[in-house]
Amino acid sequence: MGSVIIYIYKCCWMLLFIFKNKWCSFVFKTKLFCYGVTFGKGISALGGVCPQVRISKDAKEVCFGDNVTFNNFNDAGWNSKCAIWVRKGAVLRIGDNSGMNGALVYASNSVTIGSYVKIGGSSRIFDTDFHPLCYEKRRVTNEGTYSLPVIIEDDVFIGAYSTILKGVTIGARSIIAAGSVVTKSVPSDELWGGNPAKFIRKLS
Repeated sequence: MGSVIIYIYKCCWMLLFIFKNKWCSFVFKTKLFCYGVTFGKGISALGGVCPQVRISKDAKEVCFGDNVTFNNFNDAGWNSKCAIWVRKGAVLRIGDNSGMNGALVYASNSVTIGSYVKIGGSSRIFDTDFHPLCYEKRRVTNEGTYSLPVIIEDDVFIGAYSTILKGVTIGARSIIAAGSVVTKSVPSDELWGGNPAKFIRKLS
């Protein structure tokens, strides 16, 4: 009898989880529609949590391809949800079949993510310094902050807890090791890692 109860409990839990994913995906797509985002079919928000969306009404362009997945988690083992920030005049593009796991993408200039890109848990992609480098300016204003486009080409894999900084291009099929801070561009088909990230070896 106990095994039957456990089986019924697991089935109910699974159905609830599926429903939460469907509901969060619906809410997420509704948000994107209200923000004027262009997105393809099959976009989904998984984990029973809706990603955070902050998109300026004056953003230049925000578009997502088909089957883009945003994994979100809120439990004792993993507490991280995806976040999308796009500022005035900025561009954010994400290609087909790409996915992120509790990652943050912040575009104040331009962030372009290709197709079949995998972005690991709690990774961060920033195209700006957020504040001026001069301490005197930082006291009174954010004017003079450096922002440069970020480009992540097709089939790139970014390991968990990595940070991609402004002006970086990561070439197609390259891998960024977990916990890396990428401060300069990475050629195609290479493995990079560390802080700051450095070349480790060729992948082909």
